[in-house]
Amino acid sequence: MRTLKSLFTPITVSLAFLLAQPVAIAKPPAHNGPLHIRPILKQLDLTDAQRQDIRLLIKQNRATKDTYQPDQESTRESIRNLIQNDVWAQGDISSAIQAEQHLQNQLRWLDIKTQQQIWLTLNDAQKEKFLAELDAEQEEKGHGLKPQQSNSRDKSNPMMSVAQRQAEHFAALNLTEEQQTLFTTQRSAEKADKEANKSAREVFRAQLISIVTSESLNEASWTALQAETEAQRFEHALTKAKNQHTFWNALTSEQQSTLQEMMESRQKRESKKRNSFGRADR
Repeated sequence: MRTLKSLFTPITVSLAFLLAQPVAIAKPPAHNGPLHIRPILKQLDLTDAQRQDIRLLIKQNRATKDTYQPDQESTRESIRNLIQNDVWAQGDISSAIQAEQHLQNQLRWLDIKTQQQIWLTLNDAQKEKFLAELDAEQEEKGHGLKPQQSNSRDKSNPMMSVAQRQAEHFAALNLTEEQQTLFTTQRSAEKADKEANKSAREVFRAQLISIVTSESLNEASWTALQAETEAQRFEHALTKAKNQHTFWNALTSEQQSTLQEMMESRQKRESKKRNSFGRADR
């Protein structure tokens, strides 16, 4: 369902894609994101009435979130400009990241409210299957697999793998060996950090599921859960911004221009996706 896909999009991306994002915190750590329930809802055999109710809830969610768009764009532009500056201004970028986190916290709460309202539209049997699918999804992730995928990519699949996308970006930027080493070193550090925080992500996810699947939503529970990871999320975003700043300044002016074009192209694609929100399912 396209309307559901527009709201619940996976947020884990490689550094190659982060470099094409306008802001360091545009893709927050996976442990702090919302649940991705669209694939699960597709497994529940929803009635027409339920589908209609869910579409309405998501449209309302999007309408509210759209009011935050000007502030988001302003904050992202501020961070992007700081990242692309010759000098690392940690005080300024720290303030900008904190402002971005504040906005993200509000947007995530909107998503959680919508998800909990969707949960309330389900009958008992659907709720039971919903939880079972969440458990199965978590187990598959624990084994390094994405749901309904194997370790080897089907050669007939036109979608590029992460390695292929990375190679494409390397080729487009014509990176030197030294620049590629910098990129892979930063990426390896991010992977290590992600692995080190695996347990924390699992705990966070369990608590988030408890909030979303409650019969009565408690904002205080979500606020407390957010507070537990606030400092870690800030440090994660600051480190990522520093990496982006370092990589940006390791590029030549010509490479920076090419990367800027890649960023603008990606922004246009993201804007097109946002504009397609709310179309009828096919």
